[in-house]
Amino acid sequence: MSMSFFETLKAHNPISIGMRTFKTWLAVTLTASISLTSLIGNPFYAVMGTVFGMQNTVSHSFEVARCRIIGTAVGAFIGFLFAYFDLTSPPLLALAIVMVILACGLLKIEEAIFITFTLCLLIMLNPNREGGLFLYTAFRVVDTAIGLVIGVVINYYIAPPNYLKDLTLKLDNFYALTEKVTTDRSLFPKLKKELADLEFLHSNYQADSKYDQHNLSNENIEKAVEACSYLYIHLRHSTPDASVAREYHRILAEDALVYLKNTIDELKGVL
Repeated sequence: MSMSFFETLKAHNPISIGMRTFKTWLAVTLTASISLTSLIGNPFYAVMGTVFGMQNTVSHSFEVARCRIIGTAVGAFIGFLFAYFDLTSPPLLALAIVMVILACGLLKIEEAIFITFTLCLLIMLNPNREGGLFLYTAFRVVDTAIGLVIGVVINYYIAPPNYLKDLTLKLDNFYALTEKVTTDRSLFPKLKKELADLEFLHSNYQADSKYDQHNLSNENIEKAVEACSYLYIHLRHSTPDASVAREYHRILAEDALVYLKNTIDELKGVL
C-alpha cells in the first residue's frame, strides 16, 4: 500500500502533526476567511463551532454538531426571553443558567452545556446588540451553526479517519507479537498495550462503520478483536507445565490465531 502525501509528511517530520490537527487548521482558516464577509457576524462563535465540530470520529462530529446546534438554539431562546423582559439581575441571571442546565439535561445534550450557557449569557449581558435583540440573537445562532457545519464537512470529506487500515496494521502487529511473546515474556507489557490500542481503534471503527465504503462484515472484525483478547488471556496464564485444561485452551488459542490471520488477509484484500 503506497503512502499518501500526509503519511509521507508525518513519517519525515520529527514533530508529529496529526491529520486532525491539520484539518482543524484548515477548517478554522476557512471559517475565519468567511468571517470577513457578511455571512458571519461574530467570528468568535463561528470559529468555536468549527473547533467543536472537529472530533476524532466522523460519527462523533455529527453527534456533537447536532447537540450543539440544539444547545445553541436553547441558549439563544432562554437568553432572548430574559433580555427581552430585562430580567438580568444576579438572581435571575443564575436562574437562567439553571434553566439552561435543566433544558440540556431534558434534551440529553449535556455535552453542549458550555456553548449553551455561554450564548445565553452573551445575549443577556451584552449591551451592544447590533441590529436589535432579535437579529443579534438570530445571528449568534447562525454564526455557531455555520462554524459547526464547516467543521463537520471538513472532517467528513478531507482525509476522513481510515480506522479499517489502522485496524489491519494493529491486528497484524498483534499477530506477529503473539509469536514473540511465547519465547520472550518481557514483551508481554507491549502485547497488553497493543491490545488496548486495538480495542480503542475498534470502538472508533464501529462508530464510523456506517460511513465506511469497504464491503466487509463488522462481525468478522469484532470476532478478530475477540480472538486477540482470548490470545492475550491465554498467553498471560500459560505455563510450561500446562494441564489438560490448559492444553485445551492452547488448542482454542491456536484456532483463534488462525481466525485472526485469515481476517488480516481479508482486510488487506479490501484495502
